[in-house]
Amino acid sequence: MKKVIFLLLVLAFFIDAHAQKKKKDSAKAKTTISADYNPEESPDTLTKFTGIIKYKMTSDDPSEKDSMFIIFGEQKIRVTMFQPGYRENDIFENNMIADFQDSTFTILDVRRKTYTIEKLGFRNPGMDFVLSNSKKTIQLLQTSCKEYKGEMKTKEGDVFQIQCMLSNKHSYLDAKDYNFLNIQPAIIGYKIVLGYHTRSANNENSYIVAYKIEPCETSSYFDLSPYQQK
Repeated sequence: MKKVIFLLLVLAFFIDAHAQKKKKDSAKAKTTISADYNPEESPDTLTKFTGIIKYKMTSDDPSEKDSMFIIFGEQKIRVTMFQPGYRENDIFENNMIADFQDSTFTILDVRRKTYTIEKLGFRNPGMDFVLSNSKKTIQLLQTSCKEYKGEMKTKEGDVFQIQCMLSNKHSYLDAKDYNFLNIQPAIIGYKIVLGYHTRSANNENSYIVAYKIEPCETSSYFDLSPYQQK
């Protein structure tokens, strides 16, 4: 897959989305996710996870190596994406916080120590997900994961085959389903996704796979006191 779904559709149009949000908010596309788990199931409190999960982001091109940290906190999830720059040893970092308590999405500029806030549902390219439980179990990081397979369809009509691996040991209690930038499923049925594989109609593949799980206290990652709102 080209640069991991073009690096999540260029962070869902990261540069110009904020400028367009006021005039397009009422007309934004909808992202839906449909899976055959029981909609009445409740989260498994015994497997509640708070901490950091680190992911590798790769494609068929072995030179394409990006990474991502997802920080799971109380009522909030922070995603940090790392991309190589144009010069050697340059790394670009993008940080975003989803707040499920007040339904906001905060974009951090860690270099300038500023942030902007928009509605959580705004970054929405209009993806549809249809997933089915394959009844298979896959081991990732010595963790048993249920495999869900299906399709992701863009509003332009492009269809991708997708595979999600849901941890049986790690649950997030504050959101039943969450798609980062409404493109990458991070939580499905309260279960944390440890692996995500996408294949295009041209058989181009992208992979987002966890390589380290770090249980820890995470409140400091959501502290905005060093930042100023733009």
